[in-house]
Amino acid sequence: MERTFDVVEVIRTAGRHTGTLEDLGAAVHNSTSHSASLVKTEDGDNLMYLALDGSQGQDARFGIVDLNEEKLKQTLPMPGAMGGFSMTAAGDGSIYVSSHSQGNVYRFTPWDGELEVLGKPTPGTTFGYALIPYGKDGVFGGTYPGAVFFEYTTHKGFLVHGPQPFAQGEHYVRSLAHLAESGISYVGIGSHARLKRYNHTTGEIRELLPDKYWNDEFVYNLDIEGGKLFVRLNPSNRMLVYDLTMDSGGGVTERLEREVPGVGCLGVSPEHEGSVYYTSAGILHRYVIETGRSESLGIDTTIMPFELDFTELADQETYPGQTLIGIGSRMGRTRMFKFNPVTGAIRLIDLDIDGVPTNIQCVVAGSDGNIYIGAFLVGGTSVLNPETAHFTEYKGVGQTENIAEIGGKMYFSVYPHAKLFEYDPKIPWTLSEGGSNPRMLFDLSDAEQDRPYALAVGGEVLYIGTICGYGKLGGSIVAFRPATGERKVYRNPLPDLSVVSLVYRNGVLYGATNVWGGLGIDRSRTEAELLVFDTAAESVRGVPLPIAGLKAITSLTFSPEGLLWGMAEGYVFAFDMADEMCVHLAHLFPEIRYGDQYIWRDASLRFGKDGALYGTVQGKYLFRYDTARFELDVLVEDGARFLAEDEDGRLYFSDGKTRMRRYTMTV
Repeated sequence: MERTFDVVEVIRTAGRHTGTLEDLGAAVHNSTSHSASLVKTEDGDNLMYLALDGSQGQDARFGIVDLNEEKLKQTLPMPGAMGGFSMTAAGDGSIYVSSHSQGNVYRFTPWDGELEVLGKPTPGTTFGYALIPYGKDGVFGGTYPGAVFFEYTTHKGFLVHGPQPFAQGEHYVRSLAHLAESGISYVGIGSHARLKRYNHTTGEIRELLPDKYWNDEFVYNLDIEGGKLFVRLNPSNRMLVYDLTMDSGGGVTERLEREVPGVGCLGVSPEHEGSVYYTSAGILHRYVIETGRSESLGIDTTIMPFELDFTELADQETYPGQTLIGIGSRMGRTRMFKFNPVTGAIRLIDLDIDGVPTNIQCVVAGSDGNIYIGAFLVGGTSVLNPETAHFTEYKGVGQTENIAEIGGKMYFSVYPHAKLFEYDPKIPWTLSEGGSNPRMLFDLSDAEQDRPYALAVGGEVLYIGTICGYGKLGGSIVAFRPATGERKVYRNPLPDLSVVSLVYRNGVLYGATNVWGGLGIDRSRTEAELLVFDTAAESVRGVPLPIAGLKAITSLTFSPEGLLWGMAEGYVFAFDMADEMCVHLAHLFPEIRYGDQYIWRDASLRFGKDGALYGTVQGKYLFRYDTARFELDVLVEDGARFLAEDEDGRLYFSDGKTRMRRYTMTV
């Protein structure tokens, strides 16, 4: 195939085709959090500070919870933040929060009730991680991207420690621990797991993680307790225990002494009577520091805690001495537990916090006539009845990237670890009550896959296209037969390209690819290709696009005539796959170029019942393209992402944030 093709002259016909645009409202609501800090005030109050998730266009909130009353007392807006992945109490009693996706750090001062926006550690920061207290009033922290190890104090502001990035070629400083008496910090790195020892006096940096652990993606959590450094790796969930020996001059020596498998919480608790506590698959465990023995307490906390801490509660009859508090999220809500080591008392509490709208992550029409909607990050599923415009929300399935249907059942592809859930819509949704509908079938972590954006059905086979895990290149195609459970993974079918959209016809699977892999690694390819997979021969080949240098194809669809249409950056193209010839190329949106920014998914395309090509792109535009007349009409330009069509030809899409919209053509 030749690499050049004449671009048709697009006729822009604004307003020729009109319709009715409806705002259907927010589809999914959650009241979840990802970081917390426990404080006992001078007045004896037990408080928990929370960073409550927001969404795009909805500020996160800084929440104050009374642990004794188990009630939210107050919330303050966190301007510009979608959430906070790290929180800590400084030496002066102030509370710091690192946020996403603008990367600001916030400081709350309890003595005046003020929440201050301190700004970003570096101009490029979008996510803040790993806050730990430092000095009298400051903190250490880490960033993504740039893998910056920073300090903030009220008298100096932001300062950077060590090189930028802290580890060459890496993007995350994900965890930190500090030995003030030795002037040593431990720095956890990703997207390729490394553990750095940093001497603040000399500037020396040493690697402490044995290379047999380098296949993990992150040193995700670090804690110093009882003379030990606890190092949790992700995604393997192995926890390494280092003995820290201090000499008379303050020098410290680290010795790896033990590996603990299956640690599911984000770090360990503070030491309490010679032990630290953690969870494994939600079950509470105790690690005895002197002996190095782990023991299960047989208590299901039901959560993966992001915070574990001890405090003395007011109710000393039920909870004598110190009580362990764990905080996590479950079924769209913030859940905590109280466990007393003396009595064994355990209490689970879902905090009564109003939910806020959650970003929409996929929109798909089901054969039952309903529109299925999946949500971002903590997930949640909503089913929209087009006739009543009523949403029914369900909990339990995480960040859903796509939904497909085969054999009367629905399949949700879910991040992280490229999970697949099976849902039978003919029977009640029971997962949120501990049931098995939907049920998780498998994940693809063993195949190094993480984001399963693409789904297509070919006969009795569900095909999944993926983006690989952090710090890796090359996606996969997975062929799964629900009837038998048979699954086959085709890893890296087009070298170092990810697979983000799939369509199937006559035994051939066609894939949209892009040049970016998991976060934390530079791309090795300069342009995307159209993937062609012969399912019988199990052979794959790549077809170049007619325009050189395009980095991502983000959507594919077939026309009623059988031409394969796709969108790559601002171009729409059509291939006659019988001879792999490009037969149509139009530059609909010349302003759309991806540059070096990660773009995994963008456009959504489908042919409407009127024969025109409809699409959304850039989270802004809904457009109609007459492929015979070369006429482009932009129908919506203030928010449009994803695209589905109901039985009456009405179009459904998000506003690019949390709300669903419907467009009905009239002319």
